Amino acid sequence: MSSTTNQPDQSSSSSSTIVQPPKRGSSNGQHRTTNRTRLLRIIGRSMLGLMVLVGLALVTCWLVVTPKKPVFSLERGVVTLHSLTDRKLNASVSFHIRSFNPNKKAAIHIDYMTMTINEMGRMFEMVVCNFSQVPGNLTVLSPTIPIDFVYPLPRLQEKVKFDGISPELQLSANIRYIINGWISKRRSMEIYCNRHMLKINGSTPLDNIKCNVDL
Repeated sequence: MSSTTNQPDQSSSSSSTIVQPPKRGSSNGQHRTTNRTRLLRIIGRSMLGLMVLVGLALVTCWLVVTPKKPVFSLERGVVTLHSLTDRKLNASVSFHIRSFNPNKKAAIHIDYMTMTINEMGRMFEMVVCNFSQVPGNLTVLSPTIPIDFVYPLPRLQEKVKFDGISPELQLSANIRYIINGWISKRRSMEIYCNRHMLKINGSTPLDNIKCNVDL
């Protein structure tokens, strides 16, 4: 009789896989990393949303609260003749200037204003008094400046009597805005008005023609 010896199946033992339980340390580390990533994403989104809200608020304030420039226009001009020869003119020129504050909340204060007249290449300058305007206020300025010059060409007397003079007006000033007790810094302001023919010894209506205002 032959004896049979049972040997272990090597192929089945070698193909079997031993499954080890996951390490607790690596699982906890991955969980903490995921939570940190989520937190960073939430913070980033919150900061982005806050920046958008602040930007919208600034734009809204700029559109609603930002003060507007005052509006200047010429109502009429007056030339008072003192003496006139064939080459020399001596007179006083007065402009009635309308200053309007178009703002609904901001008052304005204008100081250090100077008025300059350019006539036939000669510049004449004077200082205008400081003034303030509440919202919606209309103020009429009537500065008068003397002019006295010698015309380089003859026949000045004939020209002035028939045509008058056409001075160019410019105003320079500093402006500050006042809103609920807050006062802005001084800003330079330049006002340019086109030339208009003014008759001698009379009042010339200028129909409230607007001047250009630069801040």
